[in-house]
Amino acid sequence: MDGTQILTLGLGLEAPWILKDQHLDTSVSPHRLDIYVEAERGSLYPCPECGEACPAHDFAEKTWRHLNFFQHHCYLHARVPRTKCPEHGVKRIEVPWARPGSDFTLLFEQAAMSLVNEMPVLAVSRQLEISDKRRWRIVHHYVGRMLGELDLSNVATVGVDETASRRGQRYVTVFLDMQRKQAPVIFAVPGHGKAAITAFSAFLASHGGDPDNVCRGGLRHVSGLSERRCREPPQRRGDGRLVPYHADLHQSAGRGS
Repeated sequence: MDGTQILTLGLGLEAPWILKDQHLDTSVSPHRLDIYVEAERGSLYPCPECGEACPAHDFAEKTWRHLNFFQHHCYLHARVPRTKCPEHGVKRIEVPWARPGSDFTLLFEQAAMSLVNEMPVLAVSRQLEISDKRRWRIVHHYVGRMLGELDLSNVATVGVDETASRRGQRYVTVFLDMQRKQAPVIFAVPGHGKAAITAFSAFLASHGGDPDNVCRGGLRHVSGLSERRCREPPQRRGDGRLVPYHADLHQSAGRGS
């Protein structure tokens, strides 16, 4: 098995995509492996709208950062076609190794998000050697997608912790689903008091929850929380009222989320 076959298998390329060429440049630091992929001549591509097999209309050169090849940075290059569909016109196709609009392969983004779950985001940037801006694009995309799928319709009892993010009066208010044993944090917002409750109510309603049920009687209770440090253990209430949550417990929950 030659190098081209090994790289083809490693990348998981399937028809019509084939590996055309590769080049390892050791004159730059870090060393860089460039892999060039193309579609077989005469291939048909699914229309992004209807899936009908269509011929290519034109091509555009695209580049994606891939997982490192050993210690070398790796980049994937391909000429990505636009299809010409009789019904939907000219459309750019989606490639199987990257999401639309991303400068990274799916495997690279998967690795980045796995690291984000284990360490500060700034440390992830250093580990992967990417800029803050590009790192946050990945995080915002996947967090946004997960939030879009978040269902809070069963939330009835919420724990609240208000804590200072830094020295001074920079507060963060965290809301937890008291009935969840795993990943209980469901919302966090800068600030405290009624503004935080208002933001949480809007977030809850936008994800299928009932703010009237969860927050009934809670605003006055949480306003008191901003005036004194909460030291009580979490309390469960059957009426759906907001309850205080000890900061130490929140921190342990946050590490597990």
